[in-house]
Amino acid sequence: MTDREIDFANMARLTYRELTDQRPQWEQRSPDMVADFEQLNNFLQAFDEVATRTGGKGAKEYTDTKDRAEHAAEVAAGRIVRGLRVLQLSVKNPALANVASYTPSSLNPLHGQELLEALNAIASAAAGVAPLLANEGVTDEHLKSLDDAIALYTSLVDVPNNDNAVAQGAALQGSARQVVKGMRNVLHRLDVRIDNLRDEIPGLAQRYDDARRTDTNYVPQSTGPREGGDGSDGGIGREAAGDAFGPEPKPFQ
Repeated sequence: MTDREIDFANMARLTYRELTDQRPQWEQRSPDMVADFEQLNNFLQAFDEVATRTGGKGAKEYTDTKDRAEHAAEVAAGRIVRGLRVLQLSVKNPALANVASYTPSSLNPLHGQELLEALNAIASAAAGVAPLLANEGVTDEHLKSLDDAIALYTSLVDVPNNDNAVAQGAALQGSARQVVKGMRNVLHRLDVRIDNLRDEIPGLAQRYDDARRTDTNYVPQSTGPREGGDGSDGGIGREAAGDAFGPEPKPFQ
């Protein structure tokens, strides 16, 4: 697994710890949030299982063929999508609207068959406007690179795209990358739920933001001055929350 994946899991653990501390407050106001909270814990445990299985190898020892194939496909698709977006600036083509809307952040959470569908849609759209893309710097080599990446990834996809299964450990033959993708999805749902509680529990929102900001890509849903203290009132205490599931990754202590 990569250093980036380890760092992301550390951020998720810190976020989980803050939510554990403040659970008496947010659960009363948003009981549906419990499912996402518990799923985050499931993904954290799944990540530790994968880390234990791989021996905690860092980025220099990262050799998972499937993960590398998935990453290569996303990179190849990203170059083509940038060209498709440029084409949409001059001539609005409804047939390209969907694939031109893809971004690295929207492709990254996808996995397995879901990702393959998006990649194939991008490749198909690009093939239909190849001469126009050439004017935007997207060469035949770029198109072939995506086709080759799709072919390789297709041959390696053998685990259904089932976040719940991964979270529960039923598909732990998956990789850290797959688990982190699921973790990212559930954190995005929690971002929305916390944003809805900002006025009622401003201290929780502050502490949640502080934990999530250890991920450099995190952008709070809302900005502006916050009032209401640090969120300590009504919590179970950070020490107790840490005992529930601390922010340090267990396999790497």
